[in-house]
Amino acid sequence: MNDILEPAEIDALMHEMRGSDAPAPQAADGRDRYDFATQDYAVQRLIPALSLVQTQFSEALKQRLRQLSPDIQGVRAERIAVMKFGELQRMLTPPCDISVILATPLGAPIYLVFEADLVFALVDQFFGGRGGAGIKRLQSDFSPSEARFMQQLGRALLPDLGQAWHSVVEIVPELLERHSDLRFVDHLKQSDNLLAARFAVTMPGHDCGVWMLVPWAAIDPVREHLGGQIQGRASRQEHDEQWRQRLLQGIEATSLNVVARLNESAMPLSRVSRLAVGDVLPIDSPQGVTLLIEELALMTGTFGTHQGQLAVKVNHQLSPILRRA
Repeated sequence: MNDILEPAEIDALMHEMRGSDAPAPQAADGRDRYDFATQDYAVQRLIPALSLVQTQFSEALKQRLRQLSPDIQGVRAERIAVMKFGELQRMLTPPCDISVILATPLGAPIYLVFEADLVFALVDQFFGGRGGAGIKRLQSDFSPSEARFMQQLGRALLPDLGQAWHSVVEIVPELLERHSDLRFVDHLKQSDNLLAARFAVTMPGHDCGVWMLVPWAAIDPVREHLGGQIQGRASRQEHDEQWRQRLLQGIEATSLNVVARLNESAMPLSRVSRLAVGDVLPIDSPQGVTLLIEELALMTGTFGTHQGQLAVKVNHQLSPILRRA
């Protein structure tokens, strides 16, 4: 497998991390002190095991995402990187969807991080859009509907994550908390080392991906398992219609703001600055009403009354609200 480091590459990496003349650290009693972040032993045993987890999870992730978007062409596991948490913070600017996952018996939480471009594209397509390709989003955080969508997706991926890890160690994944900014993750310090496995998601008009982050502290209690015999590829169910229905039910329970825009009027700033209580602003009788959901124009209609109440009759749908298979 090309994404697994060769022994020569591992030696070169360790040589860079330690420096050619740097002695091994020693404890006060003179014995060598085990530094999990800089030992050849650690990298040689962890990289192949985590690469297998990464490969199996990439297939599961591809199947899940394809249930949500027909434009998902593939999910490719990139080479695993060893980096500091602070370095990753500089790479992944907010917003990004972060699931903090408690995975017993690992010694610390692991993380699934969805890049913003992928979140926007998935949500847009799920609600009937075209994926928002080529549109620059300037949001500093996700909308309530986007956050709810990703919460459901994160929970649905937990069994897939556990199945992928099953090949090296049995874990019980549990969603601990969620964030949209790595700076708010208080389980890690900037100096903490971690293994970062990125999954490049291929879809038209988007350069996006998903990250699985495994801190050194998470691996320490199970490092013997990670370096032992790797079990065969675990089978998984490729299609889970029940999961999709649960996700759909969660999305449908999300509250959205629906606004009926009756009319718009333009006036000079000088007029606006003189407005006071009691002023009357003449407006034309609305010929058509635009219905907006979360600031997105979805329908047009006619303003009137129904059973004694003001109402809007929908005449034209600009974009489908929700597609159901």
